[in-house]
Amino acid sequence: MRMTQQAICAALILSSAGVQADPADAELTIEASGFQHSGGQAVAKLFAPGDNVMGPGRWQVSGPIVDGVAVLRFHELPAGRYAAVLFHDENGNETLDHGLLGPAEPLTFSGGFSLSLFSGLPNFEKLQFEIHQPAQRLTLRLP
Repeated sequence: MRMTQQAICAALILSSAGVQADPADAELTIEASGFQHSGGQAVAKLFAPGDNVMGPGRWQVSGPIVDGVAVLRFHELPAGRYAAVLFHDENGNETLDHGLLGPAEPLTFSGGFSLSLFSGLPNFEKLQFEIHQPAQRLTLRLP
């Protein structure tokens, strides 16, 4: 009898563990337009508070460009503040290439930030936006 009670308790604990697991909070869909051609791919990097938005990104997704538009999705994100950088990876190397004067591939930012001589460098505070449950859409346009 005691062995049966222990088995039932163990089964209840194990089955309740699945119920208590954190569900996926949100999905972020980024719809980007303004691509000049469909060669290469679109790459989006997502950052959390405290991250260096000029770094590799905490999350990264890539996808095809069709008729000047790319749709990229991040799954299982907790609700909160984020920043996004998106670029046209024209040579498909998953890296934003740079030239003598800065980025050599077209890029854009969340938060309405635009890179210029007067804007300063991008940082999390300039790019931040909120993600709420269960889904969020972010529209970006390459210059």
